[in-house]
Amino acid sequence: MTTITLVNEQNSTGNPFSAYMLCEQRAIQEITYELLQSQQHVSNKDIIAKLIEKLETEKDVVQLDIYRNALEAVLFQTPDDI
Repeated sequence: MTTITLVNEQNSTGNPFSAYMLCEQRAIQEITYELLQSQQHVSNKDIIAKLIEKLETEKDVVQLDIYRNALEAVLFQTPDDI
């Protein structure tokens, strides 16, 4: 399992890009917390599956964009299966 390092909100530079990245990081954190409520161990595959579920059910276009970018971030940090 690969751990995703999240930036603390206090370390953000205040520019719009860092604020947008915080939204994605917050989405990943919320999903991780949600998954931990029902299971002891959360893998990147669990987070990916939950993000895909959110993408399939969300109606808000801004939130969809956040979930899409969060999914991309998780996928880039997850090693390929060999």
